[in-house]
Amino acid sequence: MDIGIIGCGIAGLTVSYYLLNDRVASSITIFERRTLVPRKHCTGLVSLETLMKLPLASRFVENMYRSMIFLIHGANFGIEIVADRYFACRIDRVRHEIELMRSLNEMGAVINLGCDVTNISSYNNKYSLTFKRGGEGLLSTHFDKIVIAEGYPPKLSRKYGLSAKYDVLRALQEEVSISSALKNDQVETIYVFISPILFGKGFAWLVPIDRYRIIVGYATEYTSSIEMLENVKQVFKNILKLSYRSVEDLYGGDVLQGYPIATYANDILSIGDAVSMVKSISGGGLYAISLASKLYTRIINLGSVEHYRALRKLFKILRMQYIIKNAAWNILRHALSNTNIIGQVNKILSFNLKHLDYDRHDLLIYTFLTNFLGFKLKSIDRI
Repeated sequence: MDIGIIGCGIAGLTVSYYLLNDRVASSITIFERRTLVPRKHCTGLVSLETLMKLPLASRFVENMYRSMIFLIHGANFGIEIVADRYFACRIDRVRHEIELMRSLNEMGAVINLGCDVTNISSYNNKYSLTFKRGGEGLLSTHFDKIVIAEGYPPKLSRKYGLSAKYDVLRALQEEVSISSALKNDQVETIYVFISPILFGKGFAWLVPIDRYRIIVGYATEYTSSIEMLENVKQVFKNILKLSYRSVEDLYGGDVLQGYPIATYANDILSIGDAVSMVKSISGGGLYAISLASKLYTRIINLGSVEHYRALRKLFKILRMQYIIKNAAWNILRHALSNTNIIGQVNKILSFNLKHLDYDRHDLLIYTFLTNFLGFKLKSIDRI
């Protein structure tokens, strides 16, 4: 079976790997519009469960985390959720994708960079894929099946009836070196700053890479700017007593919130950001991509009802995360006063969990929100 993959990002690479590794495809040809891949655009956080489902990813783990601290605009306290064991890690996404490309080349895949696919048409029980490459004009080739992993914004996916619910945020982040080493507990903690007032549906984050390097960034439904990123850095600097030394890198891009609606039509399937396969709380796509890639491989091979049912179950979870996330942010928007960026944090309320399911962000937000509102109500009662 000859399969054409449109897109050479993590979604296209992962599904290509599974199709070849499981011997479902006799040939894989990948088409990528850009001439340089991969690009930096993601923090690289995944659960340990998702790590095991992403081919080759375990080779590129840079740090692991067992706690999260939520800081809230206008509140003088934070919420810490601590797990008994590590629940998430950061992987070097660029090195991982380079290794996937190298492995796919060894497995016989053809990766065509600088190829802009413009049309897909049915042709004698096959699909004719038309593309432009350099000054060669329009070219075409034929496949038994097509997987669209074009990312955002989606063009071909929509053209062929594949759809999703989207909210688009703009993200900006820096990799920063710091002068003093982070403490043991700090280097294993993910920090989240929530402000519906400043970021709308977005949020800000600080993720340690190691004791002397961190990632600081934010996603917003408003216009992103270096000035707001500096404000975010100041928040974390004050809370964690940081001393920034130098900026190693600056990058950003679109962050999606939403869920898939229609992801396959006949022998054309779509995966990743093209159909909003994301966790809406963070915008992360690796969880859904890791599961959908394997399910697509089985669907293409067997097409059993069981695999379609599993795919619908995944999409239901993503839809529920989107609904819960929006509800939580609306509650916070009304609960918080329009104060300065953040007040003095006088205390961190810590809650222990035996296991934190980092892929189920809806449950994570529920845990955070109930503890936050519970403490806020107790504080009002004492006044």
